[in-house]
Amino acid sequence: MLGPTEIAGPHGAVTLRGRGHRTLLARLALRPGQPVASSALIDALWDQAPPTAPKTLRSHVAHMRRDLRSADVLNMIVTRDPGYLLRIPPFSVDVVRFESLARRGHQALSAGDHRAAADQLQAALALWRGDPLGDCRQGHWVRQEAARLSDARLDAQEDLIAAELALGRHGEVLGELAGLVVAHPFRERLWEQLMLALYRSGRQAEALAAFRRARSTLVEQLGVEPGTRLRRLESAILAEEPVQEPPVSVQTLGVGLPAELTSFVGREEELAKLGGMFAGGRLVTLVGTGGVGKSRLALRCAGQLSASVQGGVRLVELAGLHDRALVPHAVAEALGVRDQSGRSPLDVLVDVLRDQDVLVVLDNCEHLLEACADFVTALLRGCPRLLMLVTSRQPLGVEGEQVLIVPPMPVEHSAMRLFAERARDVVLDFEVTADNVRVVEHVCRRLDGIPLAIELATLVLRTLSPAQLLSRLDDRFSVLSGARRGVMARHQTIRAAVEWSFELCTPAERLLWSQLSVFAGSFDLEAVEEVCGGEDVLSSVARLVDKSVLSSQAVGGVVRYRLLETLRQFGAEQLLADGRTEPLRRRHLAWCQRLASWGERAWFGPSQASVFARIHADRANIRSALEFGLAADPDAGLRLAGTLWFYWIGCGVFAEGRRWLDALLRLPFRGPARHKALWVNGYVATLQGDTAAAIGMLDECRAQSDDLVALAHSTYVRGAAAIFNDDLVAATALFAEANRLLTGLGQLDSNVIMTKVGLAMTVAFAGDLPSTVTLAQEAHAVAEQHGEQWALAYAHYVLGFAACLQGASGQAVAHAKRCLAIKQTFNDLLGIALSVELLALLAAMSGDAARAARLLGAVAAIWPRVGVPLFGSQNFAAPHEQCEHLARQGLGDRGYELAFAAGSRLSIDEAVTLGLS
Repeated sequence: MLGPTEIAGPHGAVTLRGRGHRTLLARLALRPGQPVASSALIDALWDQAPPTAPKTLRSHVAHMRRDLRSADVLNMIVTRDPGYLLRIPPFSVDVVRFESLARRGHQALSAGDHRAAADQLQAALALWRGDPLGDCRQGHWVRQEAARLSDARLDAQEDLIAAELALGRHGEVLGELAGLVVAHPFRERLWEQLMLALYRSGRQAEALAAFRRARSTLVEQLGVEPGTRLRRLESAILAEEPVQEPPVSVQTLGVGLPAELTSFVGREEELAKLGGMFAGGRLVTLVGTGGVGKSRLALRCAGQLSASVQGGVRLVELAGLHDRALVPHAVAEALGVRDQSGRSPLDVLVDVLRDQDVLVVLDNCEHLLEACADFVTALLRGCPRLLMLVTSRQPLGVEGEQVLIVPPMPVEHSAMRLFAERARDVVLDFEVTADNVRVVEHVCRRLDGIPLAIELATLVLRTLSPAQLLSRLDDRFSVLSGARRGVMARHQTIRAAVEWSFELCTPAERLLWSQLSVFAGSFDLEAVEEVCGGEDVLSSVARLVDKSVLSSQAVGGVVRYRLLETLRQFGAEQLLADGRTEPLRRRHLAWCQRLASWGERAWFGPSQASVFARIHADRANIRSALEFGLAADPDAGLRLAGTLWFYWIGCGVFAEGRRWLDALLRLPFRGPARHKALWVNGYVATLQGDTAAAIGMLDECRAQSDDLVALAHSTYVRGAAAIFNDDLVAATALFAEANRLLTGLGQLDSNVIMTKVGLAMTVAFAGDLPSTVTLAQEAHAVAEQHGEQWALAYAHYVLGFAACLQGASGQAVAHAKRCLAIKQTFNDLLGIALSVELLALLAAMSGDAARAARLLGAVAAIWPRVGVPLFGSQNFAAPHEQCEHLARQGLGDRGYELAFAAGSRLSIDEAVTLGLS
C-alpha cells in the first residue's frame, strides 16, 4: 500500500477490479489477521453509506474472493464476526514492515547507534513506491490514512537525515533537505537539520539565511515565532559555537515521562479512542486485568498528547504507596511542587494547577481506590484546565469519569507481533516462520493475549523452544516464574500479578472467583446463581467485573462473563486447596444437565435457533461436564450425552457427539441412561455412514431395554440404517413401526416427524412418488404447525427430490434452497450436503453444467466432515452419479475437473452462498 495498492500472488500481482476493491483490501490489510467490523469497512468505502451498503460490501467480498481464487490465492478473506479478516502474516504487509523498521530505526537513533538507525530507516523508506492509497476510493478514511502514512514517512525521513548528520554526511543530505523544507515549510525539525547541514559544511551565511526564511514562513503564514530549539541553533551559529544534532523529538514521550525501553506494539484502536475521549472530558480511566498493558498504554497516550498540553505531562506512580493519606504528597512530589506553609498538599496543588494546562497520569490506583477517587474529584473541581489519565483494575466511580476497558491483545496480530519482538530481545535471530507460526499463535492464545504473560513467556526461549513452551502451559505459573528485574514486584512473575488482584478482593469475592473457575469458556448470571449459589450473586459478579477479574460481553441480549484462562487456573488452585473442587464440578454437571434438558424440550418448536445458539454458547461448559462425568460419574455423563441428541444430530456435531458417547459407553456401567445413549450414538453413527457399528448399538438397546420410548427411537434409527444400506423393504417396515410406536406413546417431537420423512424417502427410492409427496407433506404440515424447522427442512428436501423426479424443476429448486437456508442456521452439515447435492443435479438437468460441477466440488469438500459420502448408499449415490455424468458431458473432462476444483476450494459458507444464488 506504500504506492499503488496491490497484492502479490504465486503468479505475480493479482488484478483488483477497481477503487472499491482496493479500498476494501487496504482497510483489511492495515489490521492483518484481525477482524475488521463490517461497519468499519463500510465507513472506509463510503463517506455517506447508501442503504444498500451491507449488500454491496458482501458483493465486493464475494468478487474479491473469486478474483483471488482465480489467481490461486486461497482463503485469504475470511468471514469473522463482526466482519471479515485478511488471513495473512502481519509482516507480509508493507505498511507493517515499514512501521516496524521505522520504529527500530528511531529506537537505534535514540540510543545513539546511528549506523544501525541509518540501515533500518533506509530499509523502511525503500519499501515506498509512490503515494499511499492513491488508487483507492478517495473518501474520508482513505484521505486520513494516507495522511497518517505520509506523516510516518516524513518522520522516518527526518530520523534518517538525523542519523546521516550524526555520521558526518552533511553534504549528502543538503539536496534532499532543500526540497523537503519547500514541500513541508512548517516542520521546524527539517529547518533545524538544514541549518545544521549548511553550518557544518562551512556555509554559515546560508544557514542563517535558512533561519530567516523559516521565521518569515512561520510568522507570516501561521502567526507564530520559531521554537526554542530553532532560536538556540541560530544563536549558536551566530557565535560560531560547536552544534550537536537536534534532539530526537518526534516520537519521544513528553516531559516528565520515562523513556520507552522496548518497542510499543499494537493498541492503535485504543489510542484512537483515547484521543477522542479527552476531546470530550478531562478524566479518563484505563481499566483492565493485571498485566494487560494499562500503564504502557497510558504512557504512550500521554506521550502523544504531550505536544498539545502546554504545561506538560507528569507521571505519578502509586504502586509502592500503601498509605492513602500520602496520595496528594506523591502527586505534589511528582509535579515538583514544594510548600512549607503548613497548608494541605491538596490545597497547594489546587493553587498551583488552577490555571495550568497539565496532564497528570495517575498509575496503579486499584489498592488506594477511595483515596484516589476523593483526590481526583477535588483536584479536577479546583483546576478547570487539568487533564487526568488514570490506570486501575477498577474504575474510580466518580462524576465525569470516562472508562476505557483495555482488552487483551488480538492474538493473530498484536499478540504475535509482541511475542516476536520480545523473543528477538532474548534470542537475537528468532523469527516467526512458516514452521513455528501456528505454535506461536497457540502460545499467545493460551496466554489470553495478555502482554505481561507473553513477555514473561519469551524469557524462557533461551531454555525452551516455542513448541516446548506450549506443551508446558498447563502449569503456566511455574513456567512463567522467571523474575524480570527493574519492574515492580507484582509484574515480575505472572503469579505475582494475579495474586495482587486476588488480594484486592474481599473474602466473598475471592470465594466466588475460585468457584467460577469451574466454568469453561463463558457463562451467564443464571449459571453462576445455580452453580455457585450464595447471597447477592449479582453484586458479587458486578464487583468482579469492576475489578477486571471477569470480562463481560452482551451476546444475543444476554450478558455473558468470562475468566481469562490465567485467572481461571489460579482460581482452580484456590478451589482445590479449599477441598471444594469435586462438589462444585458435580453442581456444574447438574446445571449442564438442566440446560440440556431445557434444550431437548424446547427443540421441538419455534425456538430451535435460540436453542442452538444457547447450547453452542455453552459448549465449552458441556465439554467440561462430560469430561467430569467420564472420570467420576458415568451415569450422569451418559444422561447428559444422551439428552444432547438434538445438538449432536440437529446441529451437525456428529464427530464430537460420537467421541463422547463412544467413550462413555465403553465404561462398565449399566442403567437407564445407557439405553438412551445407545440409540443416540447409533443415530450419530448411522448418519456418519457407519451402519455396522450403529446396528450393533441399536440391537443392544432393543435387546436390553424395557424403556418403550428408547425402543421406539432405536426402531426409527434402525430404519435409517436400513435405508442407507439400501434395504428398502426393511426400512419401510421399520419407519412405519417406529411412527406407530412413538405416536402410541404420545410422543411428538422432531424424530417423530423424521419417521415420516424417512418413510417418504424410502418410497421415493422405490418409485412411488405420489406416496412420497403425501408423506412429506404430512411431515411438513406437522412441523410447520409447531414452528419446528430442523425436520421441516428435511421434508423440503424430500419434496424437492420428488419434484426433481417429476420434472418440476422450479418447485424442486425452491424446496432444495429452503432446506439449505434452514440447515445453514443450525450448521447442520448433513442437511447442507444433501441439499447442495440436489441443487447440483437440478443445475445439470437444466443444462448449467459449470454450476453443477462447482456445486459437486463444494459438496465433495463437505462430506468428509460428515462421514461416509452419501452414507455409502447406492440409492443416494445414483443422483450424484447422474449429475456428474451430465456435467462431464456438458463441459468435457478437463472443463469438469477445473470447475470441480474451483468448487472444492470454497468454504462451507461460500458453498451455501453458491447454492442459494
